[in-house]
Amino acid sequence: MTSQQKTLQNSREKTRVTLGYTYYDNPDYLNRQMDIWRTYPAGVDIFVVDDGSEIYPAVNILKDYEAETFQPTLQLWRVTRNLGFNSHGCRNLIAKYSTTDVIQFLDMDMMLPAGQIANIKKIIVEEDVVYNHRCYWHSKQRLIEHPGHYNCFLIHKDTYNKNEGYDESFTGHHYGDREFLERMWDNGVSKANTNVIVELHGEPSHGTVSDKVDKTEYIQGEKTFLAPLSIPEVKKLRGTKKQRLDFPFVKML
Repeated sequence: MTSQQKTLQNSREKTRVTLGYTYYDNPDYLNRQMDIWRTYPAGVDIFVVDDGSEIYPAVNILKDYEAETFQPTLQLWRVTRNLGFNSHGCRNLIAKYSTTDVIQFLDMDMMLPAGQIANIKKIIVEEDVVYNHRCYWHSKQRLIEHPGHYNCFLIHKDTYNKNEGYDESFTGHHYGDREFLERMWDNGVSKANTNVIVELHGEPSHGTVSDKVDKTEYIQGEKTFLAPLSIPEVKKLRGTKKQRLDFPFVKML
């Protein structure tokens, strides 16, 4: 191996990455994530945003998390008002306050074993590219090929900000991930596939449009939800809110 190749290999292995998670009353998944985080190397920043949990606040679980010096750093932020489904705004918060150039967005039910983190840290993340992984769906024992789970992706922070992040017009509703990704593709952002495999432990949710709610509300755990608007009506919300981080929040840890 030449000296140039050694330098390139070392730079890849030292890449710092933020793992950004949105949390809402999922103590089981959060505890499982903590067990996995304890196997991670340095150079990984864990960034959790509690989206207004009312029963199991994340701080009650994470306050006892103590990492060794060779393990990831952790920060926890909390949205102080329950706005309903606000994953879009939470990801905007992660992008603003993370301290790395590279962000891997994950849902709380998506697990990354330590070996997969090693693969992520070797990727030279370029601007104007969204990196997609394969996804192993545990309950189905099925490997989903690229792009895997559509709202699980790796991105450079400058690409995120150049494309203005998530549209918080969709707060209280689903669909914001699709809109953001489609907007980036329309703006010329490329797609790249990696050899990373993300483990999906959750189940898909099934929604029903109901005039009895004014924001998305989950019932029967995470498997069923009521939504006030159909997808065609939700799409019409695009661009109706211009401000990012249009909600109250505080740093907890």
